[in-house]
Amino acid sequence: MIKALCVWLASFFLLAAGGCVTLVDQASFARQQADWDSLVGDVQKLNERINGLQLEQQQLARELDELRKAPREDLVVRNRLDTIERQMQALNAARESDRREIVSDLSRKVSALVGGSPRGGSSASSAETGYEHVVKSGESLSAIAAAYKCSVSAIKRANNLSSDTVRVGQKLFIPQR
Repeated sequence: MIKALCVWLASFFLLAAGGCVTLVDQASFARQQADWDSLVGDVQKLNERINGLQLEQQQLARELDELRKAPREDLVVRNRLDTIERQMQALNAARESDRREIVSDLSRKVSALVGGSPRGGSSASSAETGYEHVVKSGESLSAIAAAYKCSVSAIKRANNLSSDTVRVGQKLFIPQR
């Protein structure tokens, strides 16, 4: 019986000791599980933060690329605008030259149709030939002289003008050179 009692006590102590170990292990395991869950949460937060920073970095890289390209694009646009402006100036100059040539040609033809007699102002002599010009808005005496390829002084002399001022609608005799 003592032997049975010893076995029983040994079993009791083993079970008690085993139960204690199990209770200690379970408490330790619960603490480790809580620590693990906390670490997993921290890692997830860090991953989200890293992803956010990577998106910000990509956005900044795109903006930097745009900024690097912008000056070149501005320069290209400015160069293109300058080219177009030069082309427009050349076209305007050619158009003005063509207009002067057409006016001169038409004036000669009208003069020939009228009988070749000169038309002019009060000071034009009968031996002087030329063209009659009606001043239009925006025209100046120097522009008219350039269009007919004569001098301003010749037009002033032929029309008894004391200044370079002309009026819209004014008729001028343009002497032929």
